[in-house]
Amino acid sequence: MIVCAEMDEQWGYVGAKSRQRWLFYAYDRIRRTVVAHVFGERTLATLERLLSLLSAFEVVVWMTDGWPLYESRLKGKLHVNSKRYTQRIERRLAP
Repeated sequence: MIVCAEMDEQWGYVGAKSRQRWLFYAYDRIRRTVVAHVFGERTLATLERLLSLLSAFEVVVWMTDGWPLYESRLKGKLHVNSKRYTQRIERRLAP
């Protein structure tokens, strides 16, 4: 069980900025560890792949930033949509 999962995405590129890659990942706020990640385009399909990995866990509360696809995909779940509660995951990948 994951009591509180923060989800975020980070942009990067390989060799040239025209070759964009996105890292989507989920962070267990209590255990302070990344529990799942996927690489891909910034699309619903990539988000679905991450959520598929997380389906093995029972997540109680989801915390995300303001990306609209999180809101649409997590409808009906306990979801906090605020940058205030994703600071830990944002700091984790800061340079």
